[in-house]
Amino acid sequence: MDSFKGFFQSLPRVGAWFRQGDIQPEEVQVFWRHMQRCFPMGAVCGHASPARLSTRAGVAPGHCLHLPFEVGVPRAGWDLWRQVVACTHAVQHALQFEEDGLEVSLASSAARARSEAEALRCDLELHFWRHGTTPPLGSLAWRLRARGCRAEDIAGAGHVLALSAASIRQGAVENEASHVALQWLEAHVPHLRWDRAYHSRAR
Repeated sequence: MDSFKGFFQSLPRVGAWFRQGDIQPEEVQVFWRHMQRCFPMGAVCGHASPARLSTRAGVAPGHCLHLPFEVGVPRAGWDLWRQVVACTHAVQHALQFEEDGLEVSLASSAARARSEAEALRCDLELHFWRHGTTPPLGSLAWRLRARGCRAEDIAGAGHVLALSAASIRQGAVENEASHVALQWLEAHVPHLRWDRAYHSRAR
């Protein structure tokens, strides 16, 4: 269902019904602008022609974001909430590149696995804020395979993510991008949080 949610949200007549109870297009756009002001991200690139869109969001050298969607416009595979998660994930990568350099972050299979596992923690942190659970970790392994990581490095990243998921379920938030994202979400769309008593640490 999640893979089709963006498609349903994009439909001309019934899309508004599928957007009920979710973050709204204009809120997604404001969220992205906020994150771009707070972090070293450049212009959003790569969404001009649907025929040229890739299926993955990425951060290129210079922190230019190449996206398979137009921010705030739902499409198949990219519902509005997933666009929020993608932004936070990309910001964490931009911070890695800012601190370590692109060459270090992507130098080897092990480095790519560590980099992606850290950014995937953002996905887990936002998922827990929204749903009160962490997603199945096995479903995240394909991202590491797509980045050319070796099996042993994927296994190591899986162990790191399992430890992260356990701490997240106890209310921990570690990634800098997640802290800023959750502060914005708490201030602007608190009704989306699974439990209003949760997340005093994001304030």
